[in-house]
Amino acid sequence: MPPSGHSVHLITGVVEDTTTGRPVPEASVYLTAGPEPRPDIAALSRADGSFTLSVRGEGVYAVQCRTPDDRIAEATVTAGGDSPARVRLRV
Repeated sequence: MPPSGHSVHLITGVVEDTTTGRPVPEASVYLTAGPEPRPDIAALSRADGSFTLSVRGEGVYAVQCRTPDDRIAEATVTAGGDSPARVRLRV
């Protein structure tokens, strides 16, 4: 359970290939910036390129991914409210 005064928010998204538009599986997805200290967490994108991260505070987060062949993409997303924040990472 999060500390008092903090709620958990979800950041969901997809990693896509810029050339083909196809999903990129097994990309490491992680936070590089945010409104509070970030735990050292990462997710792997699934076969459909999708991923989910949990954050404890509202605000703007930078989400970065690295594909198995070392391509990198980054985007920002605002987490907060009742719905998950959505982000698309194109590599």
